[in-house]
Amino acid sequence: MAECASKDEIILECDDLQRIILELNALTPATEEYDEAVEKLIVSGQLLDRLQSLLTLPISANSKGHVVAAQLLAELAKAENVRLILQKRGLIPILIPLLSHQHQELCLQVIRVLGNLCYEQDICREEIAECGGVQKMDELLKLFLTHSTSSLDIKTLSCAFLHNLLNGNEVCVKAVLKTSIVDSLRDLLENNATVSLRIAYFCVMILTSIAEIEGGREMLYKSQIPAVLVKVLINAPVRPVDDTKEGVFGLLSTLTADSDEVKVMLAESTIDMYLLRIISTLSPSEEEDEIELVKLASELIVLVLTGDDAMKIWFDGGDGLVFTSVSEWLQSSNGQLLQSAAFALGNFARDDRNSLIIIQRGISSALCKCLDQLHDFCSDNRTAPTIHALLSALRNLAIAPSNKQQLLEQGILKHLLPYIDCENSIVTSKLVGAIRLLIDGRPVEATYVGEMEVVIEKLVFHGDNEANMLLKGEATRCLAWIIKNSRQKKVLQNIIKHNAFRHLVFLVNSEHVIMQNEGLIGIVLLVTTLPEETKKASLEHKLPQVLTDLLNKEEPPAKETLLNTLTLLLELINIGMLDELVESNAEAALVSLGNKIVAEQDQGEKITELINAVKSSLHL
Repeated sequence: MAECASKDEIILECDDLQRIILELNALTPATEEYDEAVEKLIVSGQLLDRLQSLLTLPISANSKGHVVAAQLLAELAKAENVRLILQKRGLIPILIPLLSHQHQELCLQVIRVLGNLCYEQDICREEIAECGGVQKMDELLKLFLTHSTSSLDIKTLSCAFLHNLLNGNEVCVKAVLKTSIVDSLRDLLENNATVSLRIAYFCVMILTSIAEIEGGREMLYKSQIPAVLVKVLINAPVRPVDDTKEGVFGLLSTLTADSDEVKVMLAESTIDMYLLRIISTLSPSEEEDEIELVKLASELIVLVLTGDDAMKIWFDGGDGLVFTSVSEWLQSSNGQLLQSAAFALGNFARDDRNSLIIIQRGISSALCKCLDQLHDFCSDNRTAPTIHALLSALRNLAIAPSNKQQLLEQGILKHLLPYIDCENSIVTSKLVGAIRLLIDGRPVEATYVGEMEVVIEKLVFHGDNEANMLLKGEATRCLAWIIKNSRQKKVLQNIIKHNAFRHLVFLVNSEHVIMQNEGLIGIVLLVTTLPEETKKASLEHKLPQVLTDLLNKEEPPAKETLLNTLTLLLELINIGMLDELVESNAEAALVSLGNKIVAEQDQGEKITELINAVKSSLHL
């Protein structure tokens, strides 16, 4: 169509195009029938030529030709198989300049075309960004917010377009970070959440895409998005459950996880009452979407509690609404609530004063009771996370020495030890860690545990777990702590009997100073209590060479490690292992070590005395 086409010609052309639009509207998009109909329309290229000609005409006061052409393009772009065809025709650079608030109907139809073109098409998305489409939408959103005449439809379609544009495309999301679109989305969400569920949904999805890239979350924090999300939630009814509400929960959780400030903001808001209302209202439900919302609400509570200041606010000296509510969930038959209660209480128990209140109120006993009820299901992957959470809470309660006394008096070990047979490694790791803390400084309890052959057998077994280094580390350390805290001959005989010695050697070989010393002290106690049995085990596991290698490291061992190593060397000499130490070149290692210590002059007289004592024993 010529640029000087008459008004009558444009009207006739528009009538014909509207007929085509009606024909397409009678079909269902995303079906084979629809795609075939679109293909027939564009196969010759004539229709696209006509549309392109209309769109390139100068815009007059009457822009009907542009509107109808854009409207038909929007219908054509619903067919997945023609989107790249339209892009290759060079339509995107023609469409972008037509985004203008002065022609709202034209703007609406152009937004529809672009939104359909970039649906799951990165080539179209990135060309839109290259042609300034993101900046144009930034301008439009600002105008829509300041002009009351802007329709709800155009705001909705603008958000839908941005969602399609950004979804999974980092190039476009980065382009958004250079604009003020986030601020506009914040205002749209805040002002329209109760008016248009679709606008709210698209805003949340766009913000979620932004949160997923580097620098995105910082921009959302700067624009106070978390506060708006809280406002949206607390103003929403509990029912019905919808995608928007779930999206808000998902985004708010993402933003909360990385920011203690957001956690405090949530703790100081009234969102706790809304979350608890959701849980009390929907937890009896068997509807899948309502069960999911209960899960999201309870998990958000736990997430907030991972912040120290937020946790203190919700504990409130033991009178906090969240604290009292989650304590009651321990009586619930709802597995999700029980799991969340355990995680929440574990977070509250990070503070020693809180822990004391939790124990005094009998909540620790309630946690143990829950453990007893779940024992038969400990290897079930569906139940394991709840058991893990219960063990985590009890472990945190056991950290403070004053609390440990009360927990042991309540008989906590009798509730924990049956889980030693559990086949779930995540559960077992937490269990062993809890036992290790409980026996620290408690000779009676360490002896009680150490005399149970099944416990030692399992700890030795888990110490061989190369696939789970956390469990391996916990099991080997627990063996060392049993030795250190019990020191009873029967317990140490159990250690030797079940071939646990190799795990002490593993600790000595560790890169961690604490673990090295735990292994060394354990072996020293074995040598002094069971010399013959320990000598045999030391030879079997090449302990002299291990100790020599430790002394030969480029950096001298830490002071405590050196003291324990030298003490152990003297004990090994005393039980007749002089030849093996000489064979391992311990002499050269000690000479070299002595030179390093003299050079550094920071290891103290005690170590020098021990080195000289060992050298003397080796006849150096």
